[in-house]
Amino acid sequence: MNSAATDDDLSDEQRGGHRVRFELIFGSLWLAFGLFLLPALIFWVGGAVLGPYGENASLGRFYGDFFGDLADTSGRAWSIALGPVLLMYLLRAIFIGVKADRVQRDQLTEDEPPPRRAPAKKETKQPARRSARVEPRMGE
Repeated sequence: MNSAATDDDLSDEQRGGHRVRFELIFGSLWLAFGLFLLPALIFWVGGAVLGPYGENASLGRFYGDFFGDLADTSGRAWSIALGPVLLMYLLRAIFIGVKADRVQRDQLTEDEPPPRRAPAKKETKQPARRSARVEPRMGE
């Protein structure tokens, strides 16, 4: 017997536990991206476009200032840290019903035909014109 349980074998409580665990891992990974990788990308791109960061331009100093701004509750620093998490959850909220619509389409029975589309407008074809050949002039 296979030890991996399918969705049909799980109770609602177990499914909820798996969902909570997934959401925690998903959010934590995007938060780690916003706290550790995104500031490094900002440092490197900013250095390439705008020039070095301060007099002692180092990534360590940039991280020190970034985490100092987080401690001082700077809105810019917190938007960098939480931006990836918020963006991912916003995108997921926009597309939350997409899967449900696809499942409903797949569950249509043969007794219930899919909704009809309006007939497409027929384009009237005009007789093809034969273009006259134009010869280039080589001088006057």
